[in-house]
Amino acid sequence: MYRTKTIDFSKVKCYVKSVDITGIERSNDDYIRKHVGHEIFNSGNFEDVLEKSQEIRARLLKLGCFKTVDIVIDADNSEKSSKSYKVLVEVEEQNPVGGNIHTSIGNNEGSLSSAVYLPNIFGKGERLVAEYTYGTSNHVDYRVSYTNPINQDPDKHFNASAFRTSNDFSWSKYKQTDSGFNIDILTPFEFMLRNKYHVKGTHLFTYEAIWRNLISYMDSAFEIREQSGHSLKSSIKYTNLIDRRDHTALPTAGGFLKTTIELAGLGGDVKFFRYNSDYQYTKTFFNYLTTQFSLSEGLILPLKKSDPISVIDKNFLGGPLSLRGFKNRGAGPHSDDCSLGSDVYCLAGAHLYTPLPFLHKNKKLNWLKTHSFANIGYILSNNQIKQMINEQNVHIMINNTRLSVGTGIVIGFGNIARLELNYVWPLWKLNGDKIQNGMQFGVGINFN
Repeated sequence: MYRTKTIDFSKVKCYVKSVDITGIERSNDDYIRKHVGHEIFNSGNFEDVLEKSQEIRARLLKLGCFKTVDIVIDADNSEKSSKSYKVLVEVEEQNPVGGNIHTSIGNNEGSLSSAVYLPNIFGKGERLVAEYTYGTSNHVDYRVSYTNPINQDPDKHFNASAFRTSNDFSWSKYKQTDSGFNIDILTPFEFMLRNKYHVKGTHLFTYEAIWRNLISYMDSAFEIREQSGHSLKSSIKYTNLIDRRDHTALPTAGGFLKTTIELAGLGGDVKFFRYNSDYQYTKTFFNYLTTQFSLSEGLILPLKKSDPISVIDKNFLGGPLSLRGFKNRGAGPHSDDCSLGSDVYCLAGAHLYTPLPFLHKNKKLNWLKTHSFANIGYILSNNQIKQMINEQNVHIMINNTRLSVGTGIVIGFGNIARLELNYVWPLWKLNGDKIQNGMQFGVGINFN
């Protein structure tokens, strides 16, 4: 008869004599040594050795240099003491050249991407990628990008990209091609809020230079055709992102905050200031009843009164995952069936998610829920905002407010996308709006 015995590793005294790494061919020794660290040599018991070994493995995998990282802990026979151990780190480096083909989902658009990449090309986690993407809405993207860790920190990135893209904006009846480059610097941050909440997020600083070409349809509105042609945009942008949701597509708890500020006019003929923010908060009651509140707002201002704002840069409202009950870019100014966009918008949403009837105890169906909602929002020009402020007339905003309610089902596809099938009633609408009364289908990752 066998007996079982539980061993408390925290009471097994030991120390680490050496850490050996095998399998390194192209990676820089100093770079790897920095991320292995010295903490494991301060271990006083076997439990510490196990925990710090796993921390080493996690750090090495994050570098993007290795396919696999395995840790072996063995007694050090070179020492007389039985408390002496050695740690062997066995790594398999990434192939010098790699590639992949994958699909992705944007808002009501699917795309197929193929990429060839050179990982760890200089031995310190650098990466060079050439990528081609084709989307279902005639979206085409060619892109070459180079990424380099800042100060050998895999959480901080410098990225430079050159690209050429083309898009078809059928709701405004024009096509757009962009050629240019951008430079990104990504850094994480974290802090304690009121000594109670641990907040983590990222700062993203971007410089962008783009040569843009707007090509109008034959039957485009005059307001679109008069903007046809080339423009040059040079801008700096700052994005702050905090995402504490437990799920990207179908959260049950947590908050999300994304704020973007952009200044264009460092060169070229496109000059504006832009602000956008998106906020979500989700909470579940009684284990099954999930409520969610969302708020999006944005504005764009010309740097001078004489600087025109192109339809390319305008704000739009409407769609199956934003202002439901309206078609894509369906709310706001239109001319000859062309959505013209405007300057200032605000959109709020209230959502209620519940399990399917009689299936609330089946946790395997957490990806499928019923969905009831209300969306309310407005889109205004800068002149209307000035008039509202000068005349202290809030009715300008009220008279331009849209409201819709509806119910349906929502499906979460992992953290890739969400699918909504809703029956929607647009209750408040304006003349010229393109509404979608009844069934509306939407798929994407960004939603309000």
